Amino acid sequence: MKIAIGAAQFGMNYGISNINGKTTQFEVSRILKYAEKNEINYIDTASKYGDSEQTIGSIVEQNKYNIITKTPTFHDENIIRNIHLNELKKSFKQSLNLLKQNHIYGLLAHSCDDLLKPGGDILFEEMERLKLLGIVNKIGVSVYSSYQIEAILDKYAIDLIQLPLNIVDQKILYDGSLLRLKEKGVEIHVRSVFLQGLLLMPLSKLPIYFSAIKPTLKKFHSYANSLSLTSLELAIAFVNNINQVDQVVVGFNSLEQLKEVFLASDVVLDPLDFSDLSINDTNFTNPSMWKT
Repeated sequence: MKIAIGAAQFGMNYGISNINGKTTQFEVSRILKYAEKNEINYIDTASKYGDSEQTIGSIVEQNKYNIITKTPTFHDENIIRNIHLNELKKSFKQSLNLLKQNHIYGLLAHSCDDLLKPGGDILFEEMERLKLLGIVNKIGVSVYSSYQIEAILDKYAIDLIQLPLNIVDQKILYDGSLLRLKEKGVEIHVRSVFLQGLLLMPLSKLPIYFSAIKPTLKKFHSYANSLSLTSLELAIAFVNNINQVDQVVVGFNSLEQLKEVFLASDVVLDPLDFSDLSINDTNFTNPSMWKT
């Protein structure tokens, strides 16, 4: 099973199509019980996801799931100093305490660029130390672009990477990044499979900002219809059938959403070319650049 639980919604209102706000603790409990029963073993969270870690820690027993969390980010700094190293140590200790775990599966640098700044190696050395101590199984990064993947692989020996990939954002699929990562033995987790829910929104409710890509989104929905699939099923099947992908991180507001994704994960796609759906403008494929 490749589906991993994305826990951003467990701690905050997340996603352009999310009309329900933060997932209630009762619903989180239902989601995680269903996940355990159906061998969905990964949870992806972060210290900056509101009270997501605390919510998970209040429900999850030790060693029940492969939990992945992330470092703080230092976007406003041009260089990494010891003060940032101390912040990383403090943040990670707090994450373990909130999660109520004595060790976790993965620790990712939330901002890949922090590792690429002068002094970034001291952050990675601390992550390596935590791995050596057995507190973390795998260390790595969260990235947005092929450039970041290349820069990280040239400088660090990572175990795990999280990257964006979906049926309209295929750049990383076709530029050889996935193959290079696998050659290095890196575990690949894909996020943004629904592009924060944009792919599942009715076209009639599409914000004006996305008018330029509306024809592509319409074509995506038409493809799904022609294959007798829902838009959700096609979006999941596209990434789920990529051999190099190890886990597909999906966020949920309800148990019903998880059940729908779980069933969709069984859809097998014959080799089909969806390259005509690929959008190369990061103003639309990178949610951090959206102006909605």
